[in-house]
Amino acid sequence: MSQFWAVFLLCGLLTPSQGLLGNIPLVSRVDKDAVEKAITGSLTKGNFLQGLLDGLLGGDQLSSLLGGGLLGGDILGSGLLGGDGLGGGLLGGGGLGGGLLGGDGLGGGLLGKQGLLGAVQGLTGLKIVNITLPQITLRFLPGIGLQLNLYTQLTIDGGFATGGLLRAQVKANVTARARLAQDASGALKLVIEDCRTLLGDINIRVGPKLPVLDQALKGVLGSALPKLLCPVIDTVLGAVNSLLGTVTSVLPLGALGTLQYALGSLPVIGDESLQLDLNLLVRDAEGNVVEQRPGTAAPVLPPPAAGVSQLGLSQTALGAMLDLVRRHGAFDTDVAVADSAGPAGALLSTSALRSLLPQLSAAIPESLPLVLRVRSAGAPAVSLRNGKATARVAAALAVLARRPGAAPQPLFTLDADIDMNVGASLSGNKLQAALAVDSVTLRQADSRIGNISVSLLEGWVKDVLEAAYLPGINKALSVGIPLPNLFNVSLEGADVDVVDNAFVISQTRRAA
Repeated sequence: MSQFWAVFLLCGLLTPSQGLLGNIPLVSRVDKDAVEKAITGSLTKGNFLQGLLDGLLGGDQLSSLLGGGLLGGDILGSGLLGGDGLGGGLLGGGGLGGGLLGGDGLGGGLLGKQGLLGAVQGLTGLKIVNITLPQITLRFLPGIGLQLNLYTQLTIDGGFATGGLLRAQVKANVTARARLAQDASGALKLVIEDCRTLLGDINIRVGPKLPVLDQALKGVLGSALPKLLCPVIDTVLGAVNSLLGTVTSVLPLGALGTLQYALGSLPVIGDESLQLDLNLLVRDAEGNVVEQRPGTAAPVLPPPAAGVSQLGLSQTALGAMLDLVRRHGAFDTDVAVADSAGPAGALLSTSALRSLLPQLSAAIPESLPLVLRVRSAGAPAVSLRNGKATARVAAALAVLARRPGAAPQPLFTLDADIDMNVGASLSGNKLQAALAVDSVTLRQADSRIGNISVSLLEGWVKDVLEAAYLPGINKALSVGIPLPNLFNVSLEGADVDVVDNAFVISQTRRAA
């Protein structure tokens, strides 16, 4: 079995086969170790599987399946007397007939009313009195589905008509093959194609310890136990299907809108991993899809890494999140002295700009406060390159004078490209992004105070934006980008790195 597990969330090229415009195509690969861990965790949570197994204990299910006794019905023909059972193996050849029926003692003793055959025929009240929690292993069947193996041990009690007692411990291995399919609604599920129970050693703790009794019990239990234990496989498979169902989900983004993850096609099963093609839709609060620029869904191929869990989130998803925040109004604001305590309040005064724009002294009183109006001109352009994540916002900036009792009057207007660095971190199952202004490029659009040397204003605008503009944007972004639920794989405490076109979240696999 693989000693590491990994999850990759990859972004592929947007093609007509990948769904409606606005879909962000994603691919995840989940190592089978992660699947096994998720299944075990799902079944042990709340002792669900143990509760199911407890239902088999002490009841009469086993006796009911045996029909009219051990030698009645079909059990005798198929289990004991047919094939290699009692008839073929015990009564024929060198078995009970050839070796055990010879002479007067053993043949008469075994087949007499007080002998072993009489005891087996009179064995009644078989019950499962203990069953260990199964060990679950998987084997992926490339292109088909998977094989589940459950190994368990059972303790079975019974009695003889003559008054004797029987207690036996039986090792059982339940094997089922499941095919991957989608139902009419498109939901992914695994469907059992066959289920078998293979019995190992039978250790008789109380009762006659003879090989023929072991063989007789194995024949009987081999016919009856699959009807009891294969439903346990159904339960395990149900847990897997529930985990698969969580991939398709709608996750809230607070007042901003929602993220919707859905399967794009039937998963691909390899030797050691399960690959899921996903589509991501980002919707605003009114349910409208946040469209992406053509060509922004570039392929993402995080480098392979052994011994870690990896997840890559494309720059397209980050761009959609920033656009959603812009639609909510966080990128459009009026920054004024009254709204800006501390450094921003000092910056937004006429006196703070006199050294940069001497003409202000002739246009407005020195004590008059100013307003910086910011209006974004479209969705932020996101770039993840060379280990750095950036976002550029095109905006119109207007500086207005705020006279008492009158509406603010524009002094000059600038076109701006605001370049921001994007810091990313992980909290829970969400990617958190925070912006910081890197640089501002300005162009004069209009002025009522004459020509302006815009390069002198770039530092001032950057300081104001950093102090009084970005906090509102980062507050809106604090809702985070919920990641898809892939078999309950936890990435808590993982590192976040930047590769071309994607964030890569990496976590070293912890020892069990």
